[in-house]
Amino acid sequence: MSTYIKYLLIFLAGIFLTYFFVSQTKDNNKSEASHTIAYAIQRLNKMVVAEQTYANFYSHKSQNTYLGDLLSFDKNVLLKVEVKAQASYNLNELVVDIDSANQVIHIKRIPEVKVETYPDIEFFDMKQSTLNQFTNEDLNGIKKRAIEEVIKTINLSNLKVEAREQLIYNLEEIYLLAKIYGWEVQDDTPYAQELENKIKL
Repeated sequence: MSTYIKYLLIFLAGIFLTYFFVSQTKDNNKSEASHTIAYAIQRLNKMVVAEQTYANFYSHKSQNTYLGDLLSFDKNVLLKVEVKAQASYNLNELVVDIDSANQVIHIKRIPEVKVETYPDIEFFDMKQSTLNQFTNEDLNGIKKRAIEEVIKTINLSNLKVEAREQLIYNLEEIYLLAKIYGWEVQDDTPYAQELENKIKL
């Protein structure tokens, strides 16, 4: 075998080994990126909550009169009403597909914000007479009205804005990882433009 052919075979073997190691490195990097992104999305599967607490005192007074206005029997009650208001996104309902072959993260669905209120009532003072007592129906009606009064003071818009800001903060991780690994993000949700603008900053 001539020296030329030997050098040619060595050269071709070198090219083959280089291609093999580069391919292996690319596959390993792609696998690492896929696992990292999948883990990050899994960690997002939680409840994002903005919470505020509102409190107020509510008083009720009424009387029964007899013999015209000659006799009257009063009853009154003072309540402390506390309402915890929550705006939340349940990211367990987040729908994301990871296309490792094409290096694409496809965000298909983000759940809608959910607003809930949790009232707590404490009776501070109650006075009643034998001829004018509170019934269970009376007290339930008073509690309902007291809760409604506090709920009217809740600024739901601010609460939703706060929850949205927390949601965006959590979703940024997906975009940042995609940028680091050179993946593409396809976002079908209303938050796409806002997230893209944040990552560009």
